[in-house]
Amino acid sequence: MKKYYQLMILAVPLLFLVYICSVSAASGIAAYYVGPGEAYMATLDGRVRKITNTTSSTLFVPVRTLAEQQSFIINSPPGIGVALPCGDDFEYTDPRDSNVYSIVQIGTQCWMAENLRYLPSVVGPGTRSKTTPYYYVYNYNGTDVATAKSQTNYTTYGVLYNWSAALTACPSGWHLPSDAELTSLRNTTGDTKGGLIKAGWFTNVFGGFLEGWRGLWGGSADLTTEYWSSTPYGFDRAMTIGYVPGAEANIGYPLGTDKAGGHSVRCLRD
Repeated sequence: MKKYYQLMILAVPLLFLVYICSVSAASGIAAYYVGPGEAYMATLDGRVRKITNTTSSTLFVPVRTLAEQQSFIINSPPGIGVALPCGDDFEYTDPRDSNVYSIVQIGTQCWMAENLRYLPSVVGPGTRSKTTPYYYVYNYNGTDVATAKSQTNYTTYGVLYNWSAALTACPSGWHLPSDAELTSLRNTTGDTKGGLIKAGWFTNVFGGFLEGWRGLWGGSADLTTEYWSSTPYGFDRAMTIGYVPGAEANIGYPLGTDKAGGHSVRCLRD
């Protein structure tokens, strides 16, 4: 559970109690504690930020001085996101289906921090096309949208799109990023899994460090991940960014991927 502490519980050791009391007198709040898998809004360095704890341990966030806050932002531990809002917003509601997405400002870009879940129709993996839009939910082989949305894989990982579907999947005011825009994201975050987590691009890491799959045929969750771009690569392929598992794996190797494959979408605000 998310908490903040001022004058601490009397059951703590005396030395710890004196420490907390002394910093509380100066700042009003000594520290924030954010539990495993939780997120908390906190004012750090004069700005409201979303602290996301993607680890299995409780996070201690010291906030007694400005220097301490800035040090935490710069040197936050692996698996911790310290994200800025897009303007005043940390969330966006898709008017087409009422899905709510975390959003985050990274450099000059405003990103959805979750995989897109827009699903107007659904087919099984045996239905493929490079030109007709198709939508998939991993491990679901039917055609009923309501049933597909009830699947855990839909909730956790979102929808997989062939390239034709991906091009128009984002809601009004958002778009499928180009290869150049994905490259800008990579450059801003340092091109690593840890950098993207710290920037707030991932908000559901327990569901899969990079939420997606290599494809619909022979791929599996967390094996590899590819995200579509809007940039074509020859007649039958399009550019994606990809990921191979590893503690600090490089994120952004560009790939020319079969347009008929099913991959994840992250939307970028216009």
